[in-house]
Amino acid sequence: MINSNTHVHSPYSFSSFDSIRQIVSFAKEEQIVALGINDFNTFDGFLEFADTCEKFGIYPLFNIEFITLSQEDKIKRVRWNDPVNTGIMYLCGKGLNKNPVLSRNSRNLMASIWKGTQDRIWKMIDLLNKYTHKKNIDISLDYNQVRYKYAKNSVRERHIAKALYLAFTEKWDDPVKLGAAFKHLFNDPDFSVDLCDSVNMQNEIRKRLLKSGKDAYVEEKPDAFMEFSEAKGLILEAGGIPCYPLLTDDLHNFTEMENNISILASKLLEMGIHAVEFISNRTPLEILKKYSRYFWKKGFCVTFGTEHNTAERFSLVPCAKNGYPFDKELECIAYAGTCIIAAHQEFNDQNKPGFIDKQGSKIVLSHKLKEFIKIGDEAIKRAVYTTMPK
Repeated sequence: MINSNTHVHSPYSFSSFDSIRQIVSFAKEEQIVALGINDFNTFDGFLEFADTCEKFGIYPLFNIEFITLSQEDKIKRVRWNDPVNTGIMYLCGKGLNKNPVLSRNSRNLMASIWKGTQDRIWKMIDLLNKYTHKKNIDISLDYNQVRYKYAKNSVRERHIAKALYLAFTEKWDDPVKLGAAFKHLFNDPDFSVDLCDSVNMQNEIRKRLLKSGKDAYVEEKPDAFMEFSEAKGLILEAGGIPCYPLLTDDLHNFTEMENNISILASKLLEMGIHAVEFISNRTPLEILKKYSRYFWKKGFCVTFGTEHNTAERFSLVPCAKNGYPFDKELECIAYAGTCIIAAHQEFNDQNKPGFIDKQGSKIVLSHKLKEFIKIGDEAIKRAVYTTMPK
């Protein structure tokens, strides 16, 4: 079995891991040969990631993720790969240039999105501080301090939850007093969980204070999102392959767009998307096999990742829901998809079109795919074997 993972978030957005080095080190321990950084709205971790992967003998894949909004789909209440919010589509870019050079318009667009997301975080922190003040809790958060201590590029909702949890544990080192403080914070005298379980506690903070309808919630404005055409154009400009990350995490409640696999595939092709990705640990094995087999046979690049954009830490080796390992078919599809992205990057380095051209049209057709995959396989093996001890 050859292990690869094409979708891992780093501390440049939010990650289970404290550093890029820690992510890559864990990947090496699990014998992962190719690993893909996949942060929201930023390329900032690319160079550090490339250097670290080179030291550990892992082939680096350069990816990015955007959240797009279609007002038309929102009005029609259409859900894509967001189970809650209508009109939202997550869109990834795969196999980007290691050091993308963007036009001024694209740089301005990314800066505008960054500002929109961070303005919301500023307001959430302000509301949270007002709430703790009203509760006579002598704890307040500062955006710049949270960003300095816990974030690399953008402060996200999860950073707020982490910062507040750690502020409470630092202030009250006695479990009884800490429990009483959280009961008071949540206005819940019956609140009783393992206070040392930082993952669960951060989720409790988000659920009780930061989510829709709660005291520190701020609705995201349209200026915090790109339109699909903007995100796709930016990915192509950066040399990447637009990729649709499938939700497929509920056996009985697929979203409107993911319920019918053939219609979804046709829609994606109409939109110029020739790659799909599964965060496979949330998808039941039979669904994972059905959907990945279908997309692979339709000529899509199919990849698998673990995301790791929560506080929970688990294996970096992709698997199906409930820890079921991939069978031989899934292993082959996963590695072939990884090789396609690697080969695309290799052509990028030579300023040549790879899996798709600069306009997003697929140019590696079925009769050339095996040869293209071999190029990626050889690039991955060079990265692995050149760092092995002699």
